[in-house]
Amino acid sequence: MAVPTVTGQALIDITNDLLAGLQNGVDSRALLTYLNMAKDEVWGVTKELHEEYFQVLSQSTTPTADFYFGPLNIATREYILPADLRSIEFVECITPGFENTKFTYKKLNSPDFQQARMSANAQNGPDLNNNVDTFFYSIAGKNQFVLASYPPAPLTLILFYTRAIPDFEAGDTVDEILFPFSKKLAEYAAEKVTLGAQNVGLFSAWTKVWRDSLINLVQSEGTRNDADATFVQDFYGSDN
Repeated sequence: MAVPTVTGQALIDITNDLLAGLQNGVDSRALLTYLNMAKDEVWGVTKELHEEYFQVLSQSTTPTADFYFGPLNIATREYILPADLRSIEFVECITPGFENTKFTYKKLNSPDFQQARMSANAQNGPDLNNNVDTFFYSIAGKNQFVLASYPPAPLTLILFYTRAIPDFEAGDTVDEILFPFSKKLAEYAAEKVTLGAQNVGLFSAWTKVWRDSLINLVQSEGTRNDADATFVQDFYGSDN
């Protein structure tokens, strides 16, 4: 069965339905802005309650495809992260012979990172004796993966990371994770039109109520894993 989808235009139409008599008085660009603001709210709530919904694995084979993070080489310490990356959860090395290599995050101003960086600068290359099994990395700017040391060999990494949902346009198919929240998105946008521009305080109070209802909706979905059964001991009795 095909995955249900909704377009940006469909969300605009739903919003206009909710606006009733005001539906022809609001520019579609403004509605898209409000719908994308609602999308960000949904992302934040859903990530907080079901973080795994937005966790993906990078791939290193197709630069033009989603989730791309290219292989490391021995002469480079700076790499471009996937465009939708928001936070790295785990780094896995899958190159044969280097499977136990660890990548540990350090801030750019960390003494450990800086010392490793200076040592690599002095060597002007990787540790030729391959004595390093833990590599420090940091994130600079919005999309730079920065290593303190040079890789000891060409390495292929898989980044386990939390992704963002990009803004959508009228002709776009909205991310499928948002499909169950279509009416909530439109509801937010419509209220932003009718109340947000008139009374910021009332809109803020309404947003809190809307967010609480959104939390209830997300929680009603439950988790996506029922494989690990959980038993309550008091219900089933003692093990003795």
